[in-house]
Amino acid sequence: MKDFLVNEFLIEIVFGGYSLQAMFGYVWFFLIGYAIYGLNETRDRDTNSKNTPKKWSWGFWIGDNWKRYLVTILSTYIMFRFYVEVVGHTFSDFEALMMGMINDGIGDNAKRKVNGVAADRKKLMIKEKENEKDNI
Repeated sequence: MKDFLVNEFLIEIVFGGYSLQAMFGYVWFFLIGYAIYGLNETRDRDTNSKNTPKKWSWGFWIGDNWKRYLVTILSTYIMFRFYVEVVGHTFSDFEALMMGMINDGIGDNAKRKVNGVAADRKKLMIKEKENEKDNI
């Protein structure tokens, strides 16, 4: 009985009644949407800026964007969880893809406009230059 209540709680309340298989599929399309938005954004990075490394750096990118992706994931969960209540029809794979792109845009906007979400790029650049010296 206890296992049934836990499973029912997780599926109905937390995931809005979607099965774990459906959730896995939607997460896959969310990630594709995040990647499309993120790749489009990195294409326009200014390599001549003193706040951006000349060569691509995963460490810099993660340090600069982890709070943004936290906002992205939280906004995706909120929009997904209450989607049926707001829109009035069930969720589709295409909507998962679009929601991934939209919510990464929300995260990106929060990074630009909310002080607590933006990273300290000067500190990140100092760390990046130290890493470059260590790798020489």
